[in-house]
Amino acid sequence: YIIHGCMITVQNLTKNYGSRSIFDRINFSFNSGERVGLVGRNGAGKSTFIKVITGVHHAEGGTMFLDGKKVEFKTPLDAQRAGIAAIYQHVTSYPHLSVAENIFMGHESVKGGMIQWKEMHKRADALLQRLNAEFSSAALMSSLSVAQQQMVEIAKALSMDARIIIMDEPTAALTRSESEELYRISEKLRDEGKSIIFISHRLEDMYRL
Repeated sequence: YIIHGCMITVQNLTKNYGSRSIFDRINFSFNSGERVGLVGRNGAGKSTFIKVITGVHHAEGGTMFLDGKKVEFKTPLDAQRAGIAAIYQHVTSYPHLSVAENIFMGHESVKGGMIQWKEMHKRADALLQRLNAEFSSAALMSSLSVAQQQMVEIAKALSMDARIIIMDEPTAALTRSESEELYRISEKLRDEGKSIIFISHRLEDMYRL
């Protein structure tokens, strides 16, 4: 079954926790190179919706299409392989490892059974430069601010050639200037043809975007 026109389309998506409905028959679609805001109060189901799209949770009903073809992600890895990456409010990282190690964790550059550290750091630095980061790939994650750690997560998504990047409440713990930098990055990614879903309960984010 194929549906044409949109990069991602969900139809009648429904998710329950026990007898409690989180959302009921949601319809949603967006295109390549589009930035979409998803707004709602805390507890409205925004994050759960995204976790269903990315294979973390499974819906009780509904259908999802990617590039016109019906898909069903059973795990987050399935979604990653399809080019979907999620960046959450609370960054999950390895604080005692380097930025480069965090970016390429799980998809390291390997040749002849050996990890290519020099190549990985070179690629990581190129990704950070693309985002105008002011730290190197050799820095420890534990030495970075929350905003910088989010930048590493974005670099990780780019390292996996993600076409769809979901930002879940990314400004919640950021200062105004840090939020402004994140807006700029999302605009740059959109202009490069990436699709962005920006989730927030803050209306000022939506007005700015």
